[in-house]
Parts: sequence; structure tokens; C-alpha cells
Amino acid sequence: MKLHKLNTKKDFKIRNLCLCIGNFDGIHLGHQHLIKKIINNSRSNNLNSAIMTFVPHPKIYFKSTDNNFNIITNDYKKYFLNSLGLDNYIEYKFNKTLSNLDAINFIEKILVKQLNIKKIIVGRDFRFGKDRKGDTTLLKKLSNKYHYKLHIIDHVKNKKTNLKFSSSIIRKDINDGSFEKVFEALGRHWFMQGKIIKGDQKARLINFPTANIKPGNHILPKKGVYCVKVILEGKIYKGIANFGERPTVKGLNLLLETHLFEFNSNIYGKQLTVEFLTFIRPEKKYKDFKILTNQIQKDVKKAKKYHKI
Repeated sequence: MKLHKLNTKKDFKIRNLCLCIGNFDGIHLGHQHLIKKIINNSRSNNLNSAIMTFVPHPKIYFKSTDNNFNIITNDYKKYFLNSLGLDNYIEYKFNKTLSNLDAINFIEKILVKQLNIKKIIVGRDFRFGKDRKGDTTLLKKLSNKYHYKLHIIDHVKNKKTNLKFSSSIIRKDINDGSFEKVFEALGRHWFMQGKIIKGDQKARLINFPTANIKPGNHILPKKGVYCVKVILEGKIYKGIANFGERPTVKGLNLLLETHLFEFNSNIYGKQLTVEFLTFIRPEKKYKDFKILTNQIQKDVKKAKKYHKI
């Protein structure tokens, strides 16, 4: 997959594009259905498949949300799209010039003149241009004039809820700690990833060592204790994790602390991936470390039952 970073002044060399526009945050099952359509349609028509997304996300640009908004990191998004077989990934700089471009000019200047699209595939509720006034009706109206084809895809629905897959709903479920629902929407477990750092090492005093990572630039889960699956150096481990500020021990920063069952090695500095499986309990401040220790033992018992250890 080729990565392209564009703005309104930059030339684009690739031709014969089959394009889809969107942020594809999370790349949920609805997104995956659409992406596979793009790829298959491109191959059968001898076109180059491409996704164009805006950086930063328009909601972040307009400051209607903070940086901890995206479901997945941009790096993982590119990795996943590449694994699906996409030909081109276009990161288009979202700035004042682009935000002020009306829908007709967006088609004429960006899609036609700059990208020279041959086909565009979008969802039925696709909106674009200043104030989101552009829609599929306008795309269809100008398709003959500018010699591109339009393919409209209906939304894929979650069979359990009969609702369309939605990044907004997934964000809410992550905030609520509802990771069974997140799995149903993504088709995979949501995860946090980072380099293992040293903590205060208080957990070692009760023979409960943890691998600690800082949260990345993405949405944050509900503070609390979780059953998790851990990936370390290509191996998979069962574990339990706490995400939060550790109020009992007067923690100051958000941290993900993960205990790997049946594991005891020095792994500082290594890359850790922690997949969230199910929520056990919310984070709570206890009167003293002894009460916290007793609660951890109860949490471990629940986690081991879940993991069937």
C-alpha cells in the first residue's frame, strides 16, 4: 500500500482511482465491508483502490472533541488497511482552505482536477464540503459532466442490534467498558499498546508484578479492572489489567497495569499489546493497601475463572 500526504496545492501522480472518502475510525465491520467492495471493484475494473481520510479529524480541527477521540491509532489504521489489500491511502491535510471549500468546488478541484477519479464509492449518508452540504445526489448530478462513476453502498447492520455499525457507538462502548459489544462491532478485540515502563513497583511487594504502559493517542476506556489477553514478543498470555490513576497508592498519571498469569520475566522496554476482553469492576480508592490487596485477590479469582485457568 502506498501512503500519500496531500493538500490543496500538491500534485497527485496516481491515476485511474477508485476512491472512497472517510475517516474509517476503528475500521469496524461496516467499514471492512465497504473497503472490500472498493478493493474488489477496483481489481475487476483495472483501477487503483484508494481511501482518502482527513488529518486531523475534522472534529479535532474544529475543537468539538479532544485528541483522545480516535478508536485506533493512525499507525494501526494504516497497518490494517494494508493487510486488507488496499492500493493507496491518502492523508489529506484538513485546514482552513479545505474546510471552506464548498461541495461543488470539492468535486471539481479535489476529486476531478487533483485526483482524477474514475469511480467513487460511498455510503448512502455520505456528506462532504463546507457545512457538509454535499451528498450523493450532487455526486450523481456531476458524474456525467466529469466522467466518473458513482457507486452507493448501503450500510451493514449489526445482526444483534439491527443498527448500522457506528464509530460513535463504539466510542461510547469503550468509555463504558462494554468490550463484548466493541468486539461485535470491530470483529476483533480493542487494544492498547506501548513500551513497558517502570512503575512504583508496589505490586511486587504482594507478589503481583505488573507490566505498565502509558495510554496512546486514542480514546480511553473506563477506569477499572479488566480481563485481558496479552501479546508479548509474538506469544499470547492471559492476564488481568487495571486502567486508571491508582488512587489508593496516590497515583498521579493514567496508566495501564497488566499482570500476566503464569509469567515472571524482566520485560522492561519491550512492546506490549493488551486486548480488552471483559470488565470486572470500576476503579476505587481503598482505605489502605491491605484492603486493596484483598480486593486484587478477588479480582484475580474472577479473571482466572473467565480465562478458565
